[in-house]
Amino acid sequence: MKSFAAMTVLTAALGLGFSSTATAFEGGGRKPSTAPLITVGQHYTGQLNNHENDANFGSNREVALWKLPPLTTRDVVIVDWHAAPYTNDPGYFPICLLMAQRIDDFNWGSVFADALGNYTCNNLSGSGSAKTELVAQETDSSSTYLEFTSRASGSNPSEYETYPYDFTVEPIQHYLDVAARPIKRVSANGVFRATANLATGLPMPDGLNFNLTVTWSDDGVASYSGVSSGGVVSFQLALPETAYGENARFAVSHPADGTYQEATAPTTTVKVARPRAPEATPCEKARRQAHALARQHRRLSRRARHARGAARARLHRRARQTGRRLRAARRRAASACATP
Repeated sequence: MKSFAAMTVLTAALGLGFSSTATAFEGGGRKPSTAPLITVGQHYTGQLNNHENDANFGSNREVALWKLPPLTTRDVVIVDWHAAPYTNDPGYFPICLLMAQRIDDFNWGSVFADALGNYTCNNLSGSGSAKTELVAQETDSSSTYLEFTSRASGSNPSEYETYPYDFTVEPIQHYLDVAARPIKRVSANGVFRATANLATGLPMPDGLNFNLTVTWSDDGVASYSGVSSGGVVSFQLALPETAYGENARFAVSHPADGTYQEATAPTTTVKVARPRAPEATPCEKARRQAHALARQHRRLSRRARHARGAARARLHRRARQTGRRLRAARRRAASACATP
């Protein structure tokens, strides 16, 4: 934020003083169709005045309109702006800021009047600097505007003043709605999942970072991180023994970044179960199958040796079939357990 002294230097350098000989209105448009399109991160300057004969709203307001990029419902627009105070009252500032959506050259005046009547004008104080957060109320791709306005009711040229201002629109922050998947029980070494949607209802994009904090009795706490993929973020748990059997509280959050707002899911309480035995590897599974077939083959061969007649022939046939399956299983185990 600039200091008031820096603002004074800026206005002097731009020739934007309080002189009645200066151009009364500079920067912005007098109606939506003439409003310049704002580029996020770029610095802009403008100037309003108190001249009644220069008012573009009724006969008592001058309004400068600047067009914003497309917005989605609940997007946050942060305007970093500055202005100089009244010449005759340094403690107060003549300019205020509004945001209007869905306006055009025909309805902008009535929307502006309603906003002033609802006291939605954002003012400056102190050093003449502010970071004003404006929240989009609806999705709008082409008709959202910033409106800088001042009173313009002066009719005596000797009392005319000009009001310089400058501003930058910071990167627009989009809304996220985060929710943990509803479950009653989770293994201490299981996976906990959450989902997040944009304000439009579409799933969050891939690659967003999320945090999970798990707390339980006696000040137990554990933290994990995860990255979104396919609209879901997964957290691989490794909870300690002190969490076993506890009704733990799971809190998922997304830290604010340059594109998305901070988001926190409602805390959910989940029973923590003892860890499941780790799943066998393909090598272990193949070895287990071969071992089971080897035992079966030995048992059939032993029974065939002691059998007589038709039973003996039947058991020898089953032993041969099991032997073929055993050899195939051993080949699979050798392949699965081969060192890469």
